Amino acid sequence: MATSTFDRKIVINDDESADNLIKILTADKPKKPSSRHPFSYEDRKRSEELLRHYLSHSKR
Repeated sequence: MATSTFDRKIVINDDESADNLIKILTADKPKKPSSRHPFSYEDRKRSEELLRHYLSHSKR
């Protein structure tokens, strides 16, 4: 997926913005990567049941 974000220049107009950018770029990476499956099996099952329920009402 292409994006123009990588081609765009970053313009910083004040010291506070520069400090924030430096803080973000030098911050430690999270020790624990985020989950590829943020929802539990029970959450997904409940969501699918709700979806099925709402879709069954829309068919009427």
